[in-house]
Amino acid sequence: MQESSTSGPPTFFLPHWARIAFACFMFAVSAVAVLNDFFRFDWVGFLCFGLFYLVYVPRQKGEAPKAYASKPRTIVSVALIIAVVALALHTLHYLFTKYRF
Repeated sequence: MQESSTSGPPTFFLPHWARIAFACFMFAVSAVAVLNDFFRFDWVGFLCFGLFYLVYVPRQKGEAPKAYASKPRTIVSVALIIAVVALALHTLHYLFTKYRF
């Protein structure tokens, strides 16, 4: 017998409903941050994090790392996470330079 070359559906660390709910929560926080202070760009990190939860697909069993890394969804997911980390560092810098203890 031959093995099937198709792999099963990807397994996530969160159920489907939780990923959608968390993404919607991040979009709502982003909307509130836009209304609060648009030009501080804190809302971009929340927006990127919400998009990450909608776009991210984990690596499937038996999938080669090179094949996984070359998928467009993986590249976009990595770019979104890099943006979230950069914006979090920007927010920390803003907080530590604005508020002196």
